[in-house]
Amino acid sequence: MMVLACSSEAGSPDTGAGGGGQVTGGGAPSTGGTDAPGSGGGATTGGSTGSESSTGGGSSTGSASSTGGGGTGTGGAEPPVGNPSPGCGKAGRPANGKVTVDNDHIYTFPESYDGSTPLPLLMGFHACGNPIDQFINLTRGSAFETEYVRAVGRSSDAGGCWNYNNDIAKVLRIHEDLMDNYCIDMDRVFATGHSSGAQMIVQILTHKSDADQLNFRAVAPVAASDYGALQVPMPAMYIQGQNDTVRGGDGASTVARFRAANMCQTESTPYSEVMGCQSSGKTVNPGCISYSGCSEPTIWCSHDDPAYSNTSHGVPCFAIQAMYDFFADVP
Repeated sequence: MMVLACSSEAGSPDTGAGGGGQVTGGGAPSTGGTDAPGSGGGATTGGSTGSESSTGGGSSTGSASSTGGGGTGTGGAEPPVGNPSPGCGKAGRPANGKVTVDNDHIYTFPESYDGSTPLPLLMGFHACGNPIDQFINLTRGSAFETEYVRAVGRSSDAGGCWNYNNDIAKVLRIHEDLMDNYCIDMDRVFATGHSSGAQMIVQILTHKSDADQLNFRAVAPVAASDYGALQVPMPAMYIQGQNDTVRGGDGASTVARFRAANMCQTESTPYSEVMGCQSSGKTVNPGCISYSGCSEPTIWCSHDDPAYSNTSHGVPCFAIQAMYDFFADVP
């Protein structure tokens, strides 16, 4: 197996023993789901740094663009331009490619952003005790930085944990601001989050009206929890350590919720597109599988990265590249 190195850097831990703050406002997590993933194969990345051992993937070559139809002559079909948001055409790239409102949100815009061509959007949700820009840092140097608009918000809780009842209005407001004032492909809005931030994403999916308004095309939560039945089908790459000591397990019950929403069979096959990486002197096995018969792609990566003070609760070294590749492959 080809293995590339992935570096880690210490930083602010997710609050609680070993780093695991919970999102509040959504009910107690329930249990369920027992099938465990098999081993993974396939591609990896080097490391962006972030919060304590919340390592991200390195740079990517980018997704392959689709080509237009055939035909003769010098023309040829133009590539699809996406579904432009109302903000397209209002203004060009913000100064220095960044918009910051202290303690509320940060947006970043790649150099290719011209205010008229809709780009995909990545919304990132930080973990408890981590800075607002956790996922700006984790995706630095990756294709997310060069191809996506990135948006991160700050939870309202003093300890930095997401509270669904308190924070959903802010999330919806940020989304509305992006659609109304910037040029976003409304069909290519993606979300990722870590720990408390991942729990926020799962809770959004248990509330149909909020999920419909945000209209995520796919999600990639890292170390979330089970908050009940999901109300919409959703392409998902769910990532959690095999023995996440903060969550007390591998996330099987949360995965079962995605399987149910996406009408998956219990059978699965190894998802070999994700390869191993190096973390804390260990060769990490991503342990990814793909479920069969799903209405939407459903991937579970049950990894053995010892990151986050050996709690396996961090963002593993393969995650950022794996998310990018997964999002690029979603139709």
